[in-house]
Amino acid sequence: MPGIGILISLVLLVLSGATFVSFGVAFLRGDMPGIETFGVLTIGYSVIAIFTFLVATTKRPEFKRSGVFSGAIVMWFTLIFASMPPFLLLENAHPAAAFFEAASASITLGTTLVPVEKISTAMLFFRSVLAWIGGLLTLMLAVYVLGRYSVGGTPNRDLRFVLHGASRGDPRLGATFVEVVVPYTAMTLACMALLTLAQVNPVQAVLGALNALSTNGFVGWRVSDTIYNNRFAEFILMIFMMVGATSIIWRRTITSPQIFQTREQGESLSYLLFAFFAILAGLLFSFQTFPIDSQFASALFNRSFDIISTLTTTGIIHNPGAGIAVPAIFLIGLALVGGTSYSTAGGMKLFRFQAMMRHSANEVMRLIYPSQFLPGSVDTNKNTFTKTKAIWSAFFSVMLFLVFGMAVFAALGHDFISALTLAVGSFSSVGSMVGPHLFSVEGGGVPILSLIWIGLLGVAGRVE
Repeated sequence: MPGIGILISLVLLVLSGATFVSFGVAFLRGDMPGIETFGVLTIGYSVIAIFTFLVATTKRPEFKRSGVFSGAIVMWFTLIFASMPPFLLLENAHPAAAFFEAASASITLGTTLVPVEKISTAMLFFRSVLAWIGGLLTLMLAVYVLGRYSVGGTPNRDLRFVLHGASRGDPRLGATFVEVVVPYTAMTLACMALLTLAQVNPVQAVLGALNALSTNGFVGWRVSDTIYNNRFAEFILMIFMMVGATSIIWRRTITSPQIFQTREQGESLSYLLFAFFAILAGLLFSFQTFPIDSQFASALFNRSFDIISTLTTTGIIHNPGAGIAVPAIFLIGLALVGGTSYSTAGGMKLFRFQAMMRHSANEVMRLIYPSQFLPGSVDTNKNTFTKTKAIWSAFFSVMLFLVFGMAVFAALGHDFISALTLAVGSFSSVGSMVGPHLFSVEGGGVPILSLIWIGLLGVAGRVE
């Protein structure tokens, strides 16, 4: 319990930073309701965080394996429920809608029920900073839980770059936090600077950077029905969406004297290659389904942007008025793959699909050469067998969970395609797959239980 108390206090302390930023924005805009709400929340969360920390540290905290997994779940729900008051007080949201909005931002889904033009500037920043914090929490739990215990076969060979003290059995949370937050913040600031140099409005540059690095699908502005109406700025956004979907370990080596070891991060390099071929395949499929009549170069860029956005599970649609001109089944496949391990992206992660393909090819070779010991075979190495078993178990668990998720959406009145898209989009945190299908029930409304179920699916996707 003391350990969970410390984790809760840390979440509330970081969340008070989000409310403080929103308080500052509300103050500059002269938004009195925002000033009052975020001011009180900043003070309240800071006091509660400090009090909880002091009480929890009266006893020596012990982070046992079972406690760490319980703590991960508690941290997510603490972040979501503590983020609900601004939606309740400033947007008069129904409690279920407030839960959906808070969960959508926290898990970096980015879908909202409120029209962008009706959202105050303070709430725009709150949603984006909350998503950035959600991305940071995703990275911390990936390093501290998923990688440390190799959950679902998560590779942990290079975890030493960010996880301190694990070899002594007492990983240091504070030192690990610094190792994660420094490259995460550095890349966010770099994205802000480049967008500003590309002549993007400073407010839009800040929001865009926060959402790109956290792979969040929320866009709090529109210019001529595009993201920025600026090709260079949108290209920068594509680059940093890819950065957000790659490993924090890879980013850590880039922003340190260990940059020469970047080449050892095989999964991130494979992901860049995979993204290249995904764009080519997606464009070919899109040409067959949605032929281009005019403005070939513009359509090519827009479709490439949407493919990258879906693959990285960011979920920003380049031109929402025109929709996504790429086959839905192909996008669902990309969303299931998602990003790499130790990234803010959702999905099952590329390393699992690589491992399953290697194992499948190896099993075929064993049928051809039954008497030989093949390199990398699960029979020749116990660790390989254990990791492969964990990866396949994770894959089938996700498939069963998604089928169950689809069944719930279907029971709530959504048609088959919408139920499938909502289940995959919620689990992988792809806003562009969730938003268009929210109101797919007969009558055009959205069931309250659908909103709650989307949030729960998203949390399940984050804790794996």
